[in-house]
Amino acid sequence: MFPMLSKLALRNAKRSMRDYAVYLLTVSISFSLMYAFNMVVFSKDIKSLNQMMDSLPIMISFISVIVIAVIEWLVHYMNCFMLEKRSRELGTYMLLGISSRKISRMIMLENSIMGTAAFLAGLLAGTFIYQILTLIIMNLFEVRFSVKADISFPAVLLTLLYVILIYTFSMLRMRKKLKKTKIYDLMYAEKQNEAAIISNKKSHWVFCAASVGLLAAGCIILYVIFHNTSNFSPFLLLAGFLLVIIGLYGAYITLAGFLIKIFLGKNERKFKKDTLFLYRNLSAKLKTMSFTMGTLAMLLTLTLACIQSAMLFNKFFELSALNRCTFDAQVSAEDPAVLTEAADYFKKTRGIKSSLQVPIYQCGQMALYEALDQQSYAVDDYAISYSDYAGLRKMLGYEPVNLTDGHYIIHAYSNIKKIVDTKDSLPYTINGTTLDLQAVYDSPLSQSGNIGIGCIIVLPDHLIDGLPTDQTTLVIETEQETTVEDYDYLTSLYSSDEDFQNRRANNWNTKGKIVSDSRASILIFGFCLYYTGLIFVCTAATILAVQQLSEASKHRFRYKILSNLGVSDRKIHKLIFRQLLLYFGIPLLLPIPLSVFIAACVKNILLEMITTAVFWTSVSIGLGLFLLIYLLYFTATYVGCRQNTF
Repeated sequence: MFPMLSKLALRNAKRSMRDYAVYLLTVSISFSLMYAFNMVVFSKDIKSLNQMMDSLPIMISFISVIVIAVIEWLVHYMNCFMLEKRSRELGTYMLLGISSRKISRMIMLENSIMGTAAFLAGLLAGTFIYQILTLIIMNLFEVRFSVKADISFPAVLLTLLYVILIYTFSMLRMRKKLKKTKIYDLMYAEKQNEAAIISNKKSHWVFCAASVGLLAAGCIILYVIFHNTSNFSPFLLLAGFLLVIIGLYGAYITLAGFLIKIFLGKNERKFKKDTLFLYRNLSAKLKTMSFTMGTLAMLLTLTLACIQSAMLFNKFFELSALNRCTFDAQVSAEDPAVLTEAADYFKKTRGIKSSLQVPIYQCGQMALYEALDQQSYAVDDYAISYSDYAGLRKMLGYEPVNLTDGHYIIHAYSNIKKIVDTKDSLPYTINGTTLDLQAVYDSPLSQSGNIGIGCIIVLPDHLIDGLPTDQTTLVIETEQETTVEDYDYLTSLYSSDEDFQNRRANNWNTKGKIVSDSRASILIFGFCLYYTGLIFVCTAATILAVQQLSEASKHRFRYKILSNLGVSDRKIHKLIFRQLLLYFGIPLLLPIPLSVFIAACVKNILLEMITTAVFWTSVSIGLGLFLLIYLLYFTATYVGCRQNTF
C-alpha cells in the first residue's frame, strides 16, 4: 500500500506544483529570505561593523517567529484550499477503502515533496539574496566587499528547522481536520456553501454600525496614546489594536452586503451590458470570502505599516545623527588638560581645520525648563556667551545673527522650539537683569549633552561674568573624516574610574561613531521591517492569486458560454481584468488609510525631526513599493486567468 501511496503522492505533488506555481514561488521566496537573513545573523563580517549589530540576531529571531506563523498559516490555508478542490478525488479514495490515516500520510508526502523543492530552491535563491543584502550593508558602512559564493551551514540548519516546524504544524492541523471529515462531506464539498454570518437586513446594519464604531474607537485610542506619550498605557495600546482588528474584520464581513446594494440595487444598472455577470460572481464570492478578506486586509495593513514605518525610522536615524554630532569631534570636560590632549590626538591623526572651546555656564535656576515643561532634560538652565555662539555658527556655515541689547536667544531641538513658538513672551532674569526672547533657532548644534541638553540659552557676554562653569566643550572640524576608532580611543582614554574621577571627561563623541550607529540602527530596524512587510504582501497576494487562478480554471465553461453567445475575446479579457481588479482592490480599501494613520502615529513618537514633507514623501514611496509588488502578482494572475479561461 505504501508504494502505491508514494506514487500517488509524487503524481499529485507534480500536478500541484504546476497548478499552484504562484503558491510554491511565494513559499520559495519566503524560504530564501529566511535563509538570507539567517546568513546575515551568522556573518562575522557584518557583526564586526558595529557593536549594535549584536542585537541584530535578537531582532531577526523575533521577526522569524512572526514569519513562521504567517507562512504556516499560508501553507495550512493552501492545504485546506487544495483539499476542497480535490475533495471528490479524496472521497473516491475513501470509497475504495483507503483510510483517512493513509490519506493523511499521502498528503503529508505530497507536502514533503513540495516543501523540499521549495526549500532547495530557497537555498539557491537565498544565497543570491544574501550577496545583495551584504553588498547593500557594506556599501552603507562604506566597506569594500567582494561577491563570493558562500554557504553557511548553521543558517541552512536553522532554516531547515523553520521549514520543518511550518510543515509539521500545518500537517497536524490537516490530519485533525481529515479525521473529522466524512465521505459525504468530501464528495459534495464543492456544492456546499458557507453559512451566512448576517442573515437579515436589520442585523446587517447593526453589525456594520458596530464594526465601524469599534474601528473608530480603536483609532481614537491609538491617536490619544501616540499624541500624548507621557500617559502611555500598555493596556490601552493593546485595547486600541484589538478594537482596530475586530472592527476591520467586521467591516469586511459586511462589505459584501454593501457592494450588492450599491451595484445590484437598481435594475437598469443590473442588466447593463456585462454588469450582471460580473457582479453576480462578485457578490456570490464575497459572501464566502468575508473572513478571508478580513485576514488579507490585516496582512496588507501590516505590510504597508512595516514599509512606511521602516522609511520613517530610517529618516529619523539619519536626521538624529546630524543633531547628535554636528561637528566632526567634540569633547566636554572640566579639566582643560583633557581638551588639550584630545586636540593633540586629532591634530596628529586626522588634522584640524578649525576648533573652538566653548564654556558651558550654569544659570543656577530652571526657569526656562520649567516654563517650557521640560524639567526632565536637565537639572539646571545652561548658557553660552553670544561670542561663542557666533563662533559655532561660523564653523557650521550658518548665517550670522545679531543679539540686540536687552534680549537673549534660545537654540533648541525642534520639539522644544515648537513649544517656545507657542509662548507670547518668555522673559528671562539672570544676574538681576530681565531679558526678552529675541529668537529661537533649531539648526543642529550637538545638543546631546555637549552644548546644552535639549536647549541652550545665548546670553550677552557681559551677563556671563560671574556664572559658574559647568564644563567646557571642545568642538573640532577635522581634515579627514573621523571613525569609530577615534571614538574608541577617546573612550579608552576617559572611561577608567580613576581618570573619570580625577579628570572629569563628561561627554565625548565623533561624527564617525554616530554615523556608524545610525547606519546600524537603519539596518536593524529597516531591514527587519522590510523583511516582514515583504513576507506579508507576498502571502496576501498569493492567496488572492491562487483563488482566482483556480476559479478561472473551475468556471471555464462560463466564459465559453459567453463566447458562444457572441461576446468577443477582447470583451471577455476586459471582464476578467475588471473582476480581478475588484478582487485585488477590495482588500486595499481600508488598509491604505489605516496604514497612513499608523505611520502618522509613528511620526509622533519620533519627536519633531520628521517634517510633514518628509512624512508624506516616505509614505508615498512606501506605498509605491508596495503597489509595485502587488501589481506584479496582479499581472501574473491576470495572465494565468486568461490562459486558464481559453
